[in-house]
Amino acid sequence: MDLMERETAPALAYADDMIHHSITDADDVEEVWDERITVSGVLRNLVQHPGQIITRWNWKSALLGAVLRASFYFTVYQASRESWLVTLTAVCVELFFRFLTTGMSGAIVQSFRKAQPFWLANVIVSIMLPAFSHAVEFVTHYAQERYFFDVFASTAENSVARQRAFAISVLFSVLSALFNLFAMKHGVLLVGAGEETGTLWDDIKKLPRMLGEFTAFLPVMIAKYLEEGRYLNALVTFTSFGLIVGAILGVMRGFRWQWAWTTAVGSWAILLFALGITVFARYLFKRKGTMYRKRY
Repeated sequence: MDLMERETAPALAYADDMIHHSITDADDVEEVWDERITVSGVLRNLVQHPGQIITRWNWKSALLGAVLRASFYFTVYQASRESWLVTLTAVCVELFFRFLTTGMSGAIVQSFRKAQPFWLANVIVSIMLPAFSHAVEFVTHYAQERYFFDVFASTAENSVARQRAFAISVLFSVLSALFNLFAMKHGVLLVGAGEETGTLWDDIKKLPRMLGEFTAFLPVMIAKYLEEGRYLNALVTFTSFGLIVGAILGVMRGFRWQWAWTTAVGSWAILLFALGITVFARYLFKRKGTMYRKRY
């Protein structure tokens, strides 16, 4: 360690201690505006001040999430040829509980938007929130169809529609949690974040671009691995994507590995198609840049 490092190390250690202290004592994680906030610091803050999940209830996530989830259940149930009464009942149940839980989930996701390391924040958000929301989802729909079927129309026992909807919904939750974290990190879908908070309409206008960047993230990362000659990293990333998607859907369908294998192959096909487009687009962009530099 050179002289400069020896002089700056105590200052950095003191700053880190102050950050951890402030985030632990803060009633709201948004009160701390430092990029060095750690995942463990956010977790301590949420445990010590759980009330902020309610006070910072993210109405933007609640509104958009409830509408998307309801339309998702409507599509799956209709595709499975359930009656209109059963379909609308499932949609209304989904609307009600998703409007409550998605707002709380949005507050939790927003808490992690500045946490470091970002990959760990992604892992926690993609596991913790879907586990919570789908435990509530399963209990809610099960209770409605098991104990209140004489009041609210329900599907038949072991309904294919319900099984499909629940399995796909879990995967959708993982992706939506990751997307929300990605969007909030870029200042979209925020609530109670001071000057960074935009209107719902402004956020909606930014969502297509955010969705495009989020969708392109994995193909671009694999393309960069290939360009850098890191073929093992590219292979592991590509393979892991299909295996994770297949495992989630296979397990949620009651360990039906035919479903797992089919969806894994489909995921690989989609990713391979996106990767081909990405590699080709990056090749054209670099070639165009090289021609421009030679000309000027």
